[in-house]
Amino acid sequence: MSKNHKRLKRLKSEKAKVKLKAKTVHQLTKGLNATDTSFKVKKILIREQLKQRDETEVLSTRKLNIDDLLTRFRHHNSTVRQDALKQLKDILLQNPPKSLHSRLNSLLRGIAALSLDKEKEIRTNSFHALNFILGFISNEQLTPLREIIISYLSCAMTHIDPHVKEDSLLFLDVLIQNCNSVLAKDSHKILPNFLGMICRLHNEDSPVTQLITTSLHSKSTNVKWRIKVLERLANLFISIVSYRKLCIGTRSIMPLFVKTKKYTKFIPVYSDSATQFCEINLNEDMMSIDNREKEILPTEEFVKYVNLLMPLMSDIWLEVCPDEKIESYTEITILSETAALLKNVIVIMQSIVQYIDMLDQDDYNVKRMKHWFKDTFHNAYMKNFLSRFPYGKVKPFINESRKRQKDFSQMEFTEGCLEQNLGLCQIHVWFTSLFNCNEQFPKSVRNYCIFILKYLNGIIENWYDSSTLPQLTKLLKTLFLKAGSIWYSNCINLNHTLRLIIEASSRLPNKELQSHLYLIIGDIMLNSNLNELHREKIFESFVTILPSLLLKPSIDNVVIQMISQIVLRFKEWIREELIAKHESIIENAKKIDIVGTHDDKQSRLMIYNLFYFIDSQIYY
Repeated sequence: MSKNHKRLKRLKSEKAKVKLKAKTVHQLTKGLNATDTSFKVKKILIREQLKQRDETEVLSTRKLNIDDLLTRFRHHNSTVRQDALKQLKDILLQNPPKSLHSRLNSLLRGIAALSLDKEKEIRTNSFHALNFILGFISNEQLTPLREIIISYLSCAMTHIDPHVKEDSLLFLDVLIQNCNSVLAKDSHKILPNFLGMICRLHNEDSPVTQLITTSLHSKSTNVKWRIKVLERLANLFISIVSYRKLCIGTRSIMPLFVKTKKYTKFIPVYSDSATQFCEINLNEDMMSIDNREKEILPTEEFVKYVNLLMPLMSDIWLEVCPDEKIESYTEITILSETAALLKNVIVIMQSIVQYIDMLDQDDYNVKRMKHWFKDTFHNAYMKNFLSRFPYGKVKPFINESRKRQKDFSQMEFTEGCLEQNLGLCQIHVWFTSLFNCNEQFPKSVRNYCIFILKYLNGIIENWYDSSTLPQLTKLLKTLFLKAGSIWYSNCINLNHTLRLIIEASSRLPNKELQSHLYLIIGDIMLNSNLNELHREKIFESFVTILPSLLLKPSIDNVVIQMISQIVLRFKEWIREELIAKHESIIENAKKIDIVGTHDDKQSRLMIYNLFYFIDSQIYY
């Protein structure tokens, strides 16, 4: 029974299933049962193959032109953007720069945009490419395109991503290296971004600032970050000063003329070149001069930034400097990072001072600004920077992982911050040059002057570091040529310092240092306001040794110029020596090696003509 029950149940389930109809097979008629082997062909079209390539077109190794690469710079995939940069690098290396001049606009725009990329490697490579392009572009070609670069630089310096903001300093390094004048012209756009990196303004109209105490990321401390920012800020101020010098130099060599009719012929009376008749447009020349003056940082803007920067430099220094010393004239040690920060602060302040010196001294507003600058910042400068002067730098410890040197790793070695100390002295001396000749120094100012003079005398007596020669030269020129007469009116004698300089000029074996000291002494002798120093007997002895310099195997061209000027003014002191060595000097002038001359013949003729007041002969 059970078996039949299962069988019936299975039959019932089979009947319940849906029955599919069988497919009816249509038989082919006779003759049509052959296989059809015919097929259709359709071309596969790649858009790149349709482009018409010119034989002279610049292509990469993957046959991509500049437009293709610029398009890939905006691709969403970072690998594609990175590869496009590599392809562009190949194009730049394999093709002459002149072939890319017509594409400068698009190239600069595309590469500068990558400075805002989220990938660090792409940003770094874009800076390398930008550095290569700017290396062969003249300032005239870059001037109409500078707005593009400055705009992207400003975006990078104010970017919300801290890594992009940090790399913007590398962007600035590229511009400083290749186009200083562009930065100087647009400095008013860049300076606020620097201030935003290290401080924040409470109010845009208020000079009160607050230092940013948080670093960009954990790998960089506040001091390291500020060193990076201040180093670029110092370079920017150097660019501004250099551009100002260029404008002043260009303006000074341009001849003076009077506006007359349109086709007036102008012939210079004194000129080194042959006289030529040229047609000029006086209106255009005057417009070019005016435009050049307008491109410099305006005085009002400069005063605004100085009013922000000077207190800011003091705050940054007070944050890292050690406590006040107890004994006077004792060197206080600072860390290497602190010394680097102090160096950048000094460069910035010296650039500000140098820029003020280059302003129009006859302008009443400039005179007011200089007195405002002295009255506002001199006392704060002495309190914050000179109260701990001089400084010494702590050398880094020896690596403790070396067992043989483990005993020495606990010792501190100090080295002098000579460059920083000389810079601090120069700034204080410059402040004193702003006093009137009849104005007496306050007690604190006088004490620091005597303190600095004592320090300077010790440095000159034991001079050894030629790397700090520019700072020493700057300090000596400021001391003697700017502030000398004012110091004498305040009964601060510079005779001993001058004697040490003259002795050092004959003692030191370094020819470069000797030439600089000779020039400083020559400038002092030719300065009519330093009559107190001119009465020193050591001056007369120095003048008598000058003819012996013309008997050496080599001499600097600037020393020859200095001697020729001194001979005209102090010929009574030098007459006997010149007569005694007349023939030897004339004979040596034929073979002496003249360093730094642009016209060897004119330099030798200058030596011959030193004897004009003896034999009344002029060589030409």
